[in-house]
Amino acid sequence: MQANHSVRISFQTRMIFLITAVIFLIIGTMGFVFSSIISSSMEEQIGKRALSVAKITANDPELRAAFRAPDPSRLIQPIAENVRRQTGAEFVVVGNRDGIRYAHPLADRIGKEMVGGDNELGLVHGQSYVSKAIGSLGPSLRGKAPVKDEQGNVIGIVSVGFLLSDIEAAIRDYRSKVF
Repeated sequence: MQANHSVRISFQTRMIFLITAVIFLIIGTMGFVFSSIISSSMEEQIGKRALSVAKITANDPELRAAFRAPDPSRLIQPIAENVRRQTGAEFVVVGNRDGIRYAHPLADRIGKEMVGGDNELGLVHGQSYVSKAIGSLGPSLRGKAPVKDEQGNVIGIVSVGFLLSDIEAAIRDYRSKVF
């Protein structure tokens, strides 16, 4: 009779361990799935934010008019820097039709070619879009919008970006709060 009781306790103990393991497996799987959803959702939202800021900036009449000025950078740089400060973007870069910078958060990069190789959709096809590329400040998520003149011709491009390292840090911070 005593031996039967010890088998029963052993069986109960095994069941408790099994149920506990299954619960932890379910919680771990749900945590992983939830974490993936948070990551993609935050990245998508930041991309939409960058694109929205780029479109608004590209349609700014003052910015568009500055493209016709003798020294466009002198007028465009303060506009871009103001937008960058107000939106919290890592950068607001404005380039001409050839991808030469009229505005950049690091003033010594003005007049140089934009980096990343992701301007074609905007400059050639006149589209607004979100891209991931490695620019002069590092890997970033960028919203890009063409700057068009009164006739609808593409005369430049606005690139608004957030560094991937900052996005990943925000995601990690959010995950840790959730867990």
